[in-house]
Amino acid sequence: MSKFELTSLTAANLTINNAFSLFKTSIEVSIPFKSNFGPIESAALAQFILDNDNFGKQINKSQKSDLTKKLDALDKDRVGFWKEIKRIENSYVKSPDLTKKEAALTIQSFIAPYVDADSLPLNSKSGVFSEISTKYNANAAVQAAAKVLGLDSSFASFETKNKASNVIYKSRNDEYAKAEASGTSLKPAAVASYNMFCTAIEQAANFTPSDKIISLFHQLDELRKTYHALGGSGKDTPAAPDAPAK
Repeated sequence: MSKFELTSLTAANLTINNAFSLFKTSIEVSIPFKSNFGPIESAALAQFILDNDNFGKQINKSQKSDLTKKLDALDKDRVGFWKEIKRIENSYVKSPDLTKKEAALTIQSFIAPYVDADSLPLNSKSGVFSEISTKYNANAAVQAAAKVLGLDSSFASFETKNKASNVIYKSRNDEYAKAEASGTSLKPAAVASYNMFCTAIEQAANFTPSDKIISLFHQLDELRKTYHALGGSGKDTPAAPDAPAK
């Protein structure tokens, strides 16, 4: 049995983003040791760098979406209408006009559970905003109060922008799901190059050892242990598409 043996890791079972992260970090820790490599390790690293660079470019290209700007604009609009509703409601709570004051108190009571909804993460915000509109449309008293304060059009616009935002959000997620599948086409080459490079370093540690090579061996092995726990020993699970590889 070899004196130095790398921790078992099935890199092909890692998610797209986890695999790229492992490969990128492995390259980064290896480059400072290049001067200690023989021809085999040098050739393996060069191929590994090339294949992982192509892999990363494909991930980044496929995960960029033109829909993000549209989604950001719609989110800004719906949040703007929500803040307008809160602002106007608050301005009439102490109004000397009893009719408007009563209407403001009705709106205040209605929005109280959701007052900070605009600060929620994007996906949670969409769900809460949809709930607000559904309850608003089912509550005649709140609708009447909104009309007294001139907020009926704001609630309508708020709902319209939120629905549009939800449609774009789903479309973008569908794009990201396809991007995840697209990213797999260059994954096998990067996996093969990673395995070849790790084998080269393992063999060097056993047959042409030096302090530098042994040090690199241990660094690569620690990475393998970490990513083994992230799924490198089991079934691949699609990565969340919201964070493109850097």
